[in-house]
Amino acid sequence: MCGIVGLIDINREKIPKSLIEAMRDVMLTRGPDGEGSFLEGSIGMAMRRLSIIDLDHGWQPLTSLNGQIVAFQNGEIYNYKLLKKELEQQGFSFKTNSDTEVLAHGFAQWGIEKLLEKIDGMYAIAILDRRTRELHLARDRFGEKPLFYCYTQGRFAYSSNMLALAALPWFSNEIDSQSLDRYLALHFIPGDRTIFTGIKRVLPGERLCISIDKPEPQRYGYYRIPIDKQQRVSDKQLAQKLEEAISSRLIADVPVGVFLSGGLDSSIVAAIAARHNPQIDTFSMGFHSKNHDESVYAKLVSQAIGSNHHHFMFDENSFAKLLPEVAATLDEPIGDQAMLPLYWLCKEARQQVKVVLSGEGADEIFAGYSYYATFPAKKSWKNTIKALVYRWHSLSNSDKRLAHNALPITPSGFPLLADAAQREKLTGRSHSIMDEWEQEFIEWLESAQNILQRASSSDMVTWLPEDLLVKYDRMAMAHSLEGRAPFLQPRLVEIGLQLPERERMSNGVSKIALRRLAKRWLPKEIIQRRKQGFVLPMEDWLKQWFDSHGGVDSYFATLEFPGLDMEQVCQIVNDDFKQGISRTRLIFALVLLIEWYKSFSEKLYNLRKIYTGTT
Repeated sequence: MCGIVGLIDINREKIPKSLIEAMRDVMLTRGPDGEGSFLEGSIGMAMRRLSIIDLDHGWQPLTSLNGQIVAFQNGEIYNYKLLKKELEQQGFSFKTNSDTEVLAHGFAQWGIEKLLEKIDGMYAIAILDRRTRELHLARDRFGEKPLFYCYTQGRFAYSSNMLALAALPWFSNEIDSQSLDRYLALHFIPGDRTIFTGIKRVLPGERLCISIDKPEPQRYGYYRIPIDKQQRVSDKQLAQKLEEAISSRLIADVPVGVFLSGGLDSSIVAAIAARHNPQIDTFSMGFHSKNHDESVYAKLVSQAIGSNHHHFMFDENSFAKLLPEVAATLDEPIGDQAMLPLYWLCKEARQQVKVVLSGEGADEIFAGYSYYATFPAKKSWKNTIKALVYRWHSLSNSDKRLAHNALPITPSGFPLLADAAQREKLTGRSHSIMDEWEQEFIEWLESAQNILQRASSSDMVTWLPEDLLVKYDRMAMAHSLEGRAPFLQPRLVEIGLQLPERERMSNGVSKIALRRLAKRWLPKEIIQRRKQGFVLPMEDWLKQWFDSHGGVDSYFATLEFPGLDMEQVCQIVNDDFKQGISRTRLIFALVLLIEWYKSFSEKLYNLRKIYTGTT
């Protein structure tokens, strides 16, 4: 696990080492165990390392073909031992037991497309081919690891952290109005856009090729989730695939634990992991409110599987202290309320382990969210809801009746934070033109075989990679903890999404196939539980927040965010408080956005001074 960064500048004969080091060290918590770099003429590449595999020898970069192939990686390749054996049979010799060396030799043997086809992992990869003077970047299939880039004439830069790019002297920090609209609708930004106009993200399952002599990225999709068919697998096959996925994510030369909420998904992960690692460490977070606390079920699972369980209670009185602290760990804004207890849990877990597994992805893959039942199962479902995520205003009146409680919804059925009219008030802009990513997204969704597959697949490429996995990655890496999601093993994802509807959700029962299998590993009290969403007592916490800042008007009086009408923001918050707070998700997202921007702007100012001193 590492943070990677790189820069191409054809206007320079040599990239300053001090500049690359400054960009690299933005990501200190991603890799506190060491660093590595490669500089040659107009290109510089670097990384910070969190040692997980081959602690003594896995230092990057790792090379192949006598140094002609130079490889850096953020993440883990779980099947690297199998690939290593295959490459050794092809005549390659290895100096380390590192998965990154497998990437270097694998690129030399198979090329980038075949290499990406073969690997199973979570990764952001940077491989320089000195023979062709091309840089290859790739992001894993489901977006577990971040990878950002920006470019202008003669310059290209990439990084695991957006701040490292935003501070470059030739970069303009213009807020992207379309992205702001998406954030206000969803509390995260889907697709290849970011909050800044000039920074893009490499999409899940996407790779880039950049010529060193003409650094304009060429984009290629190498993987897209296949949703054009249905197929049933036997319980034996599905159980075997689950076992393989979870056991493969346990590979490490450091202690590994499991986040155990007490829900079905994390309980399955913990139960199977405990069979491979007896007395494995498990971690849960409890709440004083019985309506929000699942910790009793986590303890029940822990006792059943024999794990070494660590239980913590979230101090609700710490909300005002934690919110700005959490916002400061983010390089991009996401307004997910669950970040706060997760941040706390990651901090505590890091005292015991260096790697942790969780149940992320299972709800999307096996249909665990109740809102998937929002849409009626009609033969004409493909034509009923054409509007994308935040484009509520383009729905017809008849379409609107399909929405849950007449609220604006996403293509998966999840309610938006704000409809188009509210967002236009907040920004003074209307956004009605689809971009390329939106159009491709809609076309892909139309290949789904049924409405449930369509809904969950929508979450697989929006909510999961740009909210849940961002939250998981940033909160864990803030404490130099590696987070892994076993359910995102590629074949397991495909099997789950292609199951017939009756095996996923029926008559209000979710995860039917997964629940049936869970009898092999878990107590019946866990299997029979209805899903409990991770919802927090935000009304009280937000009131405490504003009280600690002298009230709503006082808090917003000196704040700003480019593109937001702060008077309208203040009015919405005041109106909601007078009405008893009805839009807590929107208010939290607005506060988080503002707190993020304050912290990011300060760090950006200081980092630009450092960058200026390096050139």
